Amino acid sequence: MKTLVAAFAALLFFSGFSYAQYGKLSGIVADKSSGEPLANVNILIPEVGIFGTSNSAGEFTLPKVPFGLHTITFSHVGFLSEKVPLSLNSAHFVLPSVALTPTSVAIGEITVSSTMYKKVIRDVSLPVEVVTQENILKQTGTSVSDFISAESGLASVKDGIWATDISIRGLSRQNVVTLIDGSRIETASSLAAGLSLIDLNDIDKIEIIKGGVSSLYGTGATGGVVSISTRPVVYSDKISFSGSLTSGYNTVNKGSFGNLSLSLSGSSWFSRFSGSMRYAQNTNTPAGFLPNSQFKDNNISALIGFRPVIDHELKFRYQKFSGSDIGLPGGKTFPNTALAKYTDISRELFSGEYAVSNLSGSLNQTSVKYFVQKIVRNVELRPNATTTSTPSAEHFTVGGTLQSNWSLSSFNHLIAGADVWQRTYSGTRETKMVTGTSIRITGDLPVPHSSYQSAGFFAQDEHKFLDNRLSLSLGGRIDRIFVKNDAANNPAYIINNGNPVPNPPVNPMSSFPAGESDEVSWSTNLSLLYNISTESDVTLNFARSFRAPVLEERFQYINLGGDIFLGNPDLESEKGYFFDLGYRLWNQKISLRTNLFLNLFNDLVVDAPVVVDSLYRKTNIGEARMYGFDIQAEYNFYNDIVFYTTASYVRGEDISASSDLPLVPPLNGRVGIRYKHLSFGYVDVAAHLFSRQNNIAKGERETPGYATLNFYLSSVPVYLYYMNLRFFAGIENILDKEYRNHLSTNRGTVLVEPGRNLFFKINLTF
Repeated sequence: MKTLVAAFAALLFFSGFSYAQYGKLSGIVADKSSGEPLANVNILIPEVGIFGTSNSAGEFTLPKVPFGLHTITFSHVGFLSEKVPLSLNSAHFVLPSVALTPTSVAIGEITVSSTMYKKVIRDVSLPVEVVTQENILKQTGTSVSDFISAESGLASVKDGIWATDISIRGLSRQNVVTLIDGSRIETASSLAAGLSLIDLNDIDKIEIIKGGVSSLYGTGATGGVVSISTRPVVYSDKISFSGSLTSGYNTVNKGSFGNLSLSLSGSSWFSRFSGSMRYAQNTNTPAGFLPNSQFKDNNISALIGFRPVIDHELKFRYQKFSGSDIGLPGGKTFPNTALAKYTDISRELFSGEYAVSNLSGSLNQTSVKYFVQKIVRNVELRPNATTTSTPSAEHFTVGGTLQSNWSLSSFNHLIAGADVWQRTYSGTRETKMVTGTSIRITGDLPVPHSSYQSAGFFAQDEHKFLDNRLSLSLGGRIDRIFVKNDAANNPAYIINNGNPVPNPPVNPMSSFPAGESDEVSWSTNLSLLYNISTESDVTLNFARSFRAPVLEERFQYINLGGDIFLGNPDLESEKGYFFDLGYRLWNQKISLRTNLFLNLFNDLVVDAPVVVDSLYRKTNIGEARMYGFDIQAEYNFYNDIVFYTTASYVRGEDISASSDLPLVPPLNGRVGIRYKHLSFGYVDVAAHLFSRQNNIAKGERETPGYATLNFYLSSVPVYLYYMNLRFFAGIENILDKEYRNHLSTNRGTVLVEPGRNLFFKINLTF
């Protein structure tokens, strides 16, 4: 971390001084059809790296814009982007009112930042999906994966109802990097719970990059990245207060939630505070109630920002997510009849970020960030009537990032930086067996006390040619991964009827000596975007990515009364080669995005049986490949009635063994119709279709095909005494279809997914 601070100070010193003249730019953005002001409009001047957002009154201010000719892009979800030319040569220029035209189809108007700097999505060559706060309000779900799994190329991975994760084109868990406001969420990969530790009401936007992007995010991003941004606050010329109250109810599990958010801002400061609570009983399915699927959790968060002088900004974030009595009716590491739950689980994050803009004529912004995150997981497991096991672990991650954004010319943009993070693990597992009057307690270490450190340097250059019709991006990264572990001799202790057993016999198969691992790896990417016309383009992406095995894969010892899973300290890092070819059409009547992809892997890490099928050890397989396609289209065929569809297919093959890879979703897609009425709101009817999955790995079960039908209804804002009120309702799985998700690990007697669910939400903003 000292290295990052020193580098930041050096960059400030050597960046030089800017002698350019600057002016203040302000204005108002409105809805062209209704004349109402538009909040959260993104205002972007890409050639100088300036970004702003409109407030609840549609007002915006860009405090320091260089004199000269610029093109300002105004973008907002559900509206056509507007590009406004500007010749700035005065200290304060008030732009005439900008009116955005509503559109019923997606035309790439969303601004994304997962590519390390803000761009409109149609200017991004990588395959990216975006889910906004509006999507979350209109639908219902338990975790992040429930909302993003409907997008093309994505599928939900489930260890029950609460513990969920996401599969990106057939890769999940440890092959996907998850970030919250730029901070990595690092926790055990044996249970799908990383995306469950985030408050849905606190989310502004979820960006999903499909494909290997290790050159930007380092180890782990061989399958893609899920980047979650929490709700921001906008500076205001005068003191401004706003807030929101959201609540809802689900019939399928008698689940309810409530969220209160309050924001206060001025011209040089802002603050936001939010709190949520949720509660749910066992989930109802067509086969009966899913036992042990209850949960309750809560979240508090705070965001504070300062702008002490122009061009300087300091932000602090705090988040505390906690859950208790969370049932785990799934999980491949648990015996089939086991009763398992999180007695308590929590994620606590603190981060600070300092950003400086306009350091010189070409250096748009430099930022340094530091974060600390702690995840605590306590599990209670009852594999049978006489045995209780209580695994407990703490995952502590600390890290920092230094990044600079450069506009070397109007057609050349460069980002460069470094990041360092370290995850430290400590945990124990105690198993109590009661046989008559005899009590035997065995303690062991499921993973040795250990640490995983990553340090990397990255750079990416984007160059435009042919009058900006062709964009070429070339990036690279080099990383050092250092892993250190203490010795773990299992069992660590045995106590019979209160008496410790001296020198308990050590099981060499489940024990690990102290050790260290040190390796250097590299990754690179090449991306092309060519605009065939103003409404269509083609994209081509190539990347070489890597993933160094995580702590659990190296040292894991899971013995919970069922199958036994062992780690392997001698694992090699995974190497992946990612290819993607895409075509996109951005039209106010028709929107189309298609992608063909191929992933080639060396040394992919899998669980391989050892002697018997109930004992597995992590091992590298020589070669593997995954290939397929994503398609999504929207057609505004009459007034504001839109037909939309998606289709996704992925095939995973272990070339070395001539077999199928595990946890690959079947061919699936959506077909739907939505209607927008300016005076009332939205109506959306959609069917989600899955084909049979019979390309399965050893130990997996074939999954029959199925289809579910869903209905969603949402109102336009209703003005009520200085407040806006909105209603949302819907029915999911209308036909109460009994089906099984191929990526679900449900166990016991009820293996199917939730049945018919009626939900209702209310959102009040002020």
